Amino acid sequence: MTLSTSATSTRRAFLAAACATPLLGQERDKGVIPHSYFRGEPMRIGNEVQILADDYIVEDRWKLTRRAGLVAKHLGNPVIVQDKSWEDAVGAYPCVLYDESADKYRMWYECFSLTNYYARHLGPPYYLGYAESEDGFKWTKPAMAEFPFGKHRRSNVVFTGRNGTRAAGAQILLNPNQSDPSRRFMMVYIHWGQIDLAYSKDGLHWKIVEQPLFRFHSDFPNHLVWIPERKLWYLYLRPSIRPQGESRKLPEGERHTGRRLALSTSPDLKTWSEPRTILYPDEQDQPDFDNLYIFRRHGVFFALYAQMFQEKDRSETETHIAVSRDGVHWQRTWDRKPLIPRGPAGSYDHGQVEPGTSPPLDIGDDMVMYYYASPVGQSEPVATETCVAACRLRRDRFVGQWADNQTGYMVTRQFVLEGSKLEVNCISNLAPYTQADWGIRVEVLQGPDYQTRETRWEKRIPGFTLEECDNIRRDAFSHTVSWKGKTDLSVLKGKPVYLRFEMKKAGLYTFRVTA
Repeated sequence: MTLSTSATSTRRAFLAAACATPLLGQERDKGVIPHSYFRGEPMRIGNEVQILADDYIVEDRWKLTRRAGLVAKHLGNPVIVQDKSWEDAVGAYPCVLYDESADKYRMWYECFSLTNYYARHLGPPYYLGYAESEDGFKWTKPAMAEFPFGKHRRSNVVFTGRNGTRAAGAQILLNPNQSDPSRRFMMVYIHWGQIDLAYSKDGLHWKIVEQPLFRFHSDFPNHLVWIPERKLWYLYLRPSIRPQGESRKLPEGERHTGRRLALSTSPDLKTWSEPRTILYPDEQDQPDFDNLYIFRRHGVFFALYAQMFQEKDRSETETHIAVSRDGVHWQRTWDRKPLIPRGPAGSYDHGQVEPGTSPPLDIGDDMVMYYYASPVGQSEPVATETCVAACRLRRDRFVGQWADNQTGYMVTRQFVLEGSKLEVNCISNLAPYTQADWGIRVEVLQGPDYQTRETRWEKRIPGFTLEECDNIRRDAFSHTVSWKGKTDLSVLKGKPVYLRFEMKKAGLYTFRVTA
């Protein structure tokens, strides 16, 4: 995988990493479909990228299927392995940020010692390792004298938790409030029986807040998302209410029935609401969602969740995707195919593919994600070959609307057109030999006025019909739609319109009206 690491791309990577944090305060929350829309008011979408992973902006569709994007695993995987004497199993909950001030990528990852887990006087069973990279793929682990660990005078173990006893499931993020340099970085992690919060000026030296963030045992990558438009912190964690109770055993045997997603909110990181369950497995799922991580991009919430095959297999996991407009109500693809599947038998990630705790990084035209990988499932003995791996997804292609051999259609909801051009993120050149009707075409519609028989249905606007649209046969992230060579939509600026997409042998991920 060859990716650009120019100054421009690294700046973009930094901004993309901030999507899960409050740095993108200008992104407004879209919420659910506004009731005003059903009272006749068109939606206002401005010039934002419109994600087509759910039905928020979709009025109707025909013969289209939503599919998870195609992920390519890095050919140099794994990128982090156990190669230091102070490490045991490595790689859980990898968190990777681009640090603009240092001009490098920084990773924090969990190490796990099974020996210490059963003999805790020997040291912490969970602790945090640190690595650095110039390009996001080749990593170094600095052995620092200021961080001795056990019998080792130097190490890259930068955090062991409160009283040096446990630091698990860590999320590191940039503090939205940069007024205090000593609190530039934030960390949420699991201590024994509670969720702790810590701050750092450099991402290496941490000061733990005296009061726990939450006095609740949530064996999970608990993590924060700042919602600037609501001035609230969202804390995603395990639910405190479980279907069978805390300790009652199921008739078929005991299992972890708390592997679901809950939400608690706070305005100040001190007072928290009671956790409410917001996502749990349905009839199409395996019973367990082992780990989940949520981030925002273009104002939309995305969840990467690891589904566990505990009922019939050996607790293997693979990563799926869900989308939400408010962080509470979620939609998923009907086929439930994974976004990041397990590898073949004998591979480094055949057993477990678990999401990290940081958002995708924009590097060139790719979004790079990091995940924990293991060759065996969780119910098998801990393998020393656990690791961190990287994969890439093309820009904003989390979930797409796809048409196969039969022509499909999608009509957007009515919105006020506030720009002069239309851009699409699409794939419509699936084969070297294409047929004339393959591709994507777009037309602009007006709503009916119900006054005459001729206008009881939508009205196609002359100059912007399907017949006049230049067929799109490209793999492009921002292709400008044209009608007989013309791209200018200024004549429709300020008017309420619909868009109709006609597709065959093609996939559509996003569209955007540009200024």
